[in-house]
Amino acid sequence: MLNVSAPALNHLRNAIMEKQQLFDQLAREFDLKPADFYFLDLIPLIEVMWMDGKNQESELNILYQFVLEHISYIDQAAGAQVLSVEDANDFLDRFAHKKPPQKLLTGLHKIIALEKGVSDYRKMDILEYCLDISAACVVHYPYGIRERIQHYEKEYLLKLFAEFNISPRKTTELL
Repeated sequence: MLNVSAPALNHLRNAIMEKQQLFDQLAREFDLKPADFYFLDLIPLIEVMWMDGKNQESELNILYQFVLEHISYIDQAAGAQVLSVEDANDFLDRFAHKKPPQKLLTGLHKIIALEKGVSDYRKMDILEYCLDISAACVVHYPYGIRERIQHYEKEYLLKLFAEFNISPRKTTELL
């Protein structure tokens, strides 16, 4: 049995309740579905994909691969099937195939920023997929030697590294 102090348990409970309350508020405003809560890990990838205002095929292919892995990850963590392919397709229709409102993405990102229980390996997986999406498409050809990933994408990725509390030193330890 895991021995957790009462203050730590209360902190965890409060964080979960705060996340759920924020999600419920957004659900009412934007007609989110209960299964959408389990797709929050996709939000950084979706934000990166839509940064240039387009969802290009190569970006979508990378996102689809992450979705398949994510469903397996969630189901394995729960020890049962939590998400269906239909849940994933419905989520993708609303978030990847059509650009969601920025207010919704910002709100969902705030929920992710509150997450404290995600392993460093999972965070790195999310960041690596974000990097792959950033590098998948360029705005124009030819591009400069350091312009494959746009400046605004680099800023976002650096912000994610900080939010996930991952330093360059830590990344090499995880590889």
